[in-house]
Amino acid sequence: MYKPKLYVHNWNGILTNLKKMTKDFRFVEDINKYDAIVAWQDEKGPHRELALFNRKFYKKPFIVVQHGRGCTRNYGPPENQELLADKFCCWGQEDYDRMVKYGYKDRIVITGCPLLNRAIPKEPHEGKNILFVPVITDHEDPNNIITLWELKKLELSHAQDVVRKHKSDLMKSWDRGLITPGAKDPKEDYWLYTIPYNDINKNWRLISKIIGIHDKDLYFSPHVQTRPGEENHTEECVKLLAKTDVVVCVEEGTFQVLAMAMDIPIIVVKGFELLLYGGVDYSKGDRIAVHTEATEWVELSDLDNAIQRELDNPGRLSKERKEVIKREFGDISSNPDDNIANVIKELVYDG
Repeated sequence: MYKPKLYVHNWNGILTNLKKMTKDFRFVEDINKYDAIVAWQDEKGPHRELALFNRKFYKKPFIVVQHGRGCTRNYGPPENQELLADKFCCWGQEDYDRMVKYGYKDRIVITGCPLLNRAIPKEPHEGKNILFVPVITDHEDPNNIITLWELKKLELSHAQDVVRKHKSDLMKSWDRGLITPGAKDPKEDYWLYTIPYNDINKNWRLISKIIGIHDKDLYFSPHVQTRPGEENHTEECVKLLAKTDVVVCVEEGTFQVLAMAMDIPIIVVKGFELLLYGGVDYSKGDRIAVHTEATEWVELSDLDNAIQRELDNPGRLSKERKEVIKREFGDISSNPDDNIANVIKELVYDG
């Protein structure tokens, strides 16, 4: 059987698995040799230009696959972008209903969220890891820094409690084994002994996950930088989540989809408002923040207590996380990648 030639533009790892389906498709880089275009958006910049060019000259099928949580809002106010694609593959019922409301019922199909296929089991690990995920806007946001520094204060406070607990013994001997039983300093001279901070903060360890837009010099905690445009972006995210005990953020977004799929508690610190993103002004409040029953929203002053509640009872909102996954991200009993492939084949073969 003929294998359609696809010109693919990937983002957030949404189309990474599709690009592995070499038994079904051929993948081309030459814009003049494709049977269909599969992209993560058609509304802005070069993707919009490509969609318009294709519509006018090549007239080949153009398929968009939803790339982020709630990104279908871009086709409504205040942006009111035009859907140029022949088909839009959305994750679940919520985005489908939104696109129907915008007038695109005949071009929308629910395929499920491809990210869910990439979730992996959580890995056993020592201690407790608190992962901070800053919001992504057009630049660094002060809410990120305020929340991160509060988390850093909490980490230092918990580490300080550890030192206090062993203060009397440590005054007699600066011995790593007092903090971590069995651990020894390789140096022979006791006055040169050191105790790694990782030994002290292991039961409350702060890590951040950032991308290029964030001001990394202000992220004093260890941080991992991922790149949404890279093929392995999602894999890097789930590897980080596999050793995470609690996610802290200031907005529910796409990364939180993966955290929910891996049944990891999520805490959202109140106070963030989206004012500017993608050059669009949201200061009039046209964009409503996602707020689901699967996350706990707290004031900054209650952050320490909230984290401890989730560490003590990580399964407290497991049922709610599963419900949100089903509602927002489609029927997880079917394979989203196969569903997307079937949409492409139908347009190429029957279009």
